[in-house]
Amino acid sequence: MLKIIYCQSHETILFAIEELKRLVEKAGYESSIHDKTYLPEANEADKRIILITTIQYREMISAENVPNINADGFAFVSAGNDLWIIGNEPRALLYGVYEYCKKFLGYQWIHLDKEEMVELQDSDDKEVFTHEPMFVRRGNILETINDPGYINSLIDWGVKNGQNEFFFTFFLWDEIKSYVRPGLKKRDVQVTLGGHSLKYLLGKIQKDQENNQINNYENLEFFAENVALQDEVINKIISICSEDEVITRISLWPEDVGIEEKNADGFLSNYIRFTERLNSSLKAANLEVEVEYIVYNAGLSWDMLERRQTEVSAEVDVLYAYWGRDYSNSLHSSEPNQVKAKRTLDDWNTQAISQGRSLTVLEYYSDHFMLSELFPPLLTRIASDLQDYKQLQVQGALNLIVPMHRKPTNQVVSANYPWKWIHHLNNYIYSRVAWGEELEIVLEEYFSVFQEEKDTFRKMLLDLEKLISPFTRWNVPLFPERVVDPEKVMQSANSKQISTELKGVDKYLSTIELSGIESLLVLQRKDNYNSFSQKEMTLFYIYYLRLINKVYANEWENMMSKKK
Repeated sequence: MLKIIYCQSHETILFAIEELKRLVEKAGYESSIHDKTYLPEANEADKRIILITTIQYREMISAENVPNINADGFAFVSAGNDLWIIGNEPRALLYGVYEYCKKFLGYQWIHLDKEEMVELQDSDDKEVFTHEPMFVRRGNILETINDPGYINSLIDWGVKNGQNEFFFTFFLWDEIKSYVRPGLKKRDVQVTLGGHSLKYLLGKIQKDQENNQINNYENLEFFAENVALQDEVINKIISICSEDEVITRISLWPEDVGIEEKNADGFLSNYIRFTERLNSSLKAANLEVEVEYIVYNAGLSWDMLERRQTEVSAEVDVLYAYWGRDYSNSLHSSEPNQVKAKRTLDDWNTQAISQGRSLTVLEYYSDHFMLSELFPPLLTRIASDLQDYKQLQVQGALNLIVPMHRKPTNQVVSANYPWKWIHHLNNYIYSRVAWGEELEIVLEEYFSVFQEEKDTFRKMLLDLEKLISPFTRWNVPLFPERVVDPEKVMQSANSKQISTELKGVDKYLSTIELSGIESLLVLQRKDNYNSFSQKEMTLFYIYYLRLINKVYANEWENMMSKKK
């Protein structure tokens, strides 16, 4: 009999207890739950797991031998048949439960909506085991995906893999909050609201006041001129936060439009000043909600990314987003734009640290618009990036999820392309490494389901990373189009090189055996990926990649022929 004991009736701790009992019994063991008011005596036949916060452990057990744990970290302390799971906060105890089930019962949560168990190898268990995450902030940004079932799956899977934050636009939150709030609350997950939501908030105020002039403001005008309207937006945000205790941060961004150079002077300073006013107003309303501002090269405008003479705030944090990376190269690449971006990141981060503030990086590892339908696995790039960010003392890293941009052409691809499965590999690598695990272990677990073919499929996806990730370097020269938009580009001096590169990928993809895929495609739809094995889903990915690559290779070649 396994006796599960808890020492505090916090909603998240009670959920952790429920999860532990469910997973223990699913693994074939009997269990019972006890609170601290009924602490059963230990005996030789029973094992006990006790969930306890560091404060309670210090008070109840030992004031001297408390493990040194930072936020979101946890410790296992073994003593005879007792195992203590210790964390600073309730969410950390939930992480500890999932780690226990992985470490001692063989559970894996690799694929969305799948809970698997593997045979455990013998391990050298220590009396004290501690784990702390690599980053303070770890999670997904969701802007437009109105799919509560899918988002709840992401939340459940994300926490099992160490995530602690979900970021929603105000308009998406308004649509789905009643469906996703309970899952976020019981897991004690941080919730950020914001994104490109200024027009949405102005529209809500316009509707409330029946003022047709409100929604006509551009970024520059709003942040520089109309303090009274800023107050209206701040009051609207306070109202939204007051209704939902799960909201922990506001990150309201300017709309996704570049600032013209002639209008750029003072923009960042005005915008940061607005976020400071928002922060002060939230505190005055007794709301425990943090605020940050974004520095982001919208429309490829460096005036919105580079700090120059702008003073970094001592009151609010920084979110850094560089759009236009070549994901085949590291942060330390000598490519001119990347050199400029790295210098800008270093500058903001250094200044933020000097002011006692933190900087979080937004990355596009699961963005199907930026990475396109020629979606690259970014296994080594993600791991390398996160190690680099850690070395730079960046405090957080968030991964943006954007669905496939459906085009009127290629209807078969638009209807059945399993983008939720395809992007998930990158999100998996990101989540596990940001949590603090080694890439080699993460990859070994992912490819173990391929059994005797695991080395073949691992090499295949690593090869595809090298072949496909370089297409991201065309996003800046072709902006606002991408490699998959030749019909919009019309004329391009790069058409020959792009055509050649696509043909090279086609040559490689043609070597991959897809026998039997036609019969499976009859059954496959974009959201029924759980009906297939991981090998079958990987082959679907290869099939669509080959189809998409061939289409655009032909279109770029035709463009080149027309130029002649």
